[in-house]
Amino acid sequence: MPDEPFPLIEAMNAVIRNEAATGAPVNFHRLEASMHNTRRELELSGTDNMSAWVDAVAFGLATDHFGEPWQRYFGPIGSLTDENGTVQYLPDVQQLDERALDLWSQRLAVEDHPAFRARYSDLLWELAPQLGRRRDPVHARTALAAYESMIAENAHEAFFDKTDAALRMLTLALSLRDEAAKVRSRDLLMEEFRELLESPRRFNFEIVERLLWERSVGTPEITQEIIAALDDALEESSEEGDRFNPHLAREIGIRLRRHYNGLRSRTDVVRVQTAVASAFETLAARSDAMVAAAHLDVAATEFRNAGDEEAFNRVRTARAEAVAKSNAEMAAHSFRFEIGFDDMERFLDSIVDPEDVGLSLAKIANEFVPRLGPLRDRVLQTARVAPIQAAISINIHEDEHIAAVIGSVDEDMEGRMMHQTGQDAIFAGIFLDQALERCMDVHGLDSHAIAGWTNRLGAFDDLIMVIEGVEAWRTGDWIKALHVLVPQIELGLRRTLRGLGEPIVRNHPTMPGRQILLNMGEVL
Repeated sequence: MPDEPFPLIEAMNAVIRNEAATGAPVNFHRLEASMHNTRRELELSGTDNMSAWVDAVAFGLATDHFGEPWQRYFGPIGSLTDENGTVQYLPDVQQLDERALDLWSQRLAVEDHPAFRARYSDLLWELAPQLGRRRDPVHARTALAAYESMIAENAHEAFFDKTDAALRMLTLALSLRDEAAKVRSRDLLMEEFRELLESPRRFNFEIVERLLWERSVGTPEITQEIIAALDDALEESSEEGDRFNPHLAREIGIRLRRHYNGLRSRTDVVRVQTAVASAFETLAARSDAMVAAAHLDVAATEFRNAGDEEAFNRVRTARAEAVAKSNAEMAAHSFRFEIGFDDMERFLDSIVDPEDVGLSLAKIANEFVPRLGPLRDRVLQTARVAPIQAAISINIHEDEHIAAVIGSVDEDMEGRMMHQTGQDAIFAGIFLDQALERCMDVHGLDSHAIAGWTNRLGAFDDLIMVIEGVEAWRTGDWIKALHVLVPQIELGLRRTLRGLGEPIVRNHPTMPGRQILLNMGEVL
């Protein structure tokens, strides 16, 4: 039996009419909240409840989304992943089906406010394929005309501001191959570009990029005007004054470099890079040590790319001084972590088998080698607790330089998992140390026995070196242990990789015809 169609709920009709009748620009956030409140007050159920929910969802979707699950202009505002790895979208767009299209079509047929007509017709055009129907170009043309009316009537607020409407107009015009509409939307975007130049905001870089580089959109005259404005703004934002803003200068520099690289104008590229570098060097002089080190990183990169070796070395020296100063300013943070004696004994009894040394060592390995599934779950759990931290990169500092950069959880899950493993090892090391000590005491293990068990599958060529490294570890000679065991572990990993049928060499980066062995990081 087919699903029952969604009826229009009179109370929801009233909410929409009231919003449209205010005479003010429509605010879809406010409207969505009112519709959900009305739905809850009505205590609807079944198809009526779903109809009211779909009515509200029309205004609760994010725009310019192009992410999961549809990769379309409209999409959920967020998502959650439960402990089973199941993704739940907010709103739960997976509940929508083609009946939503019918409801939105009914709304479009009776609404004359341009903001509502733009939203309903654009939903019908954009989401039809995702909800099981073919697109109708009539909906795209209706949406394009409605967005244009919104701009003409000033019927836009924060969510549907003039820039968003003009950008969407351009997209629809290109989809329809409507040359006249493309020109109109391009002219509106140029008007907005010029208005922004006189405002504190200065730029919407999506306007810049679409007018400069989207195929068949811009013109030589438009390109010349935009580049001239960007060059002027770069000068203002990179030099000390009322409009000094190195971060804006960096964003402008990205676009100018792309333009001048396309023209093969190395002189202009160097000019842009030098301006950005100088701005961040100036900003660093105004900042405390830790922040200054980050700003000088940017300056050093830009000076190096510009080929200014003298400035690059100057900034590197300043950065080293800033790092040293910030280290001196850092305060130590610690917390107490207590493990009960009985708890530790129970753990050791479960790990160390008094009768079987091989089983004991296997249990230790099994316990302390991280598993990818639980490790990934811990990373995701941390991301749910600290979403801002999960969204930004992590710089790992080593003395005077950045030794590693770990991306966000979305961009660099592998890096985050490696970082989580390092953090886990701080606590796991307490248990691992006790387990190894107990195993050696119970079974009377010496360095020869440990090395022999480690090499039971023939992973190492030089067992004497392994024995020497283990003995250094047992006696607390950590420097010797590291310098002896790490190369042996690297060799063992390569042998394991070769046993899996994978190559253990790569081409030399600068000497054609020569190959070199993979290092540990490349093997991992």
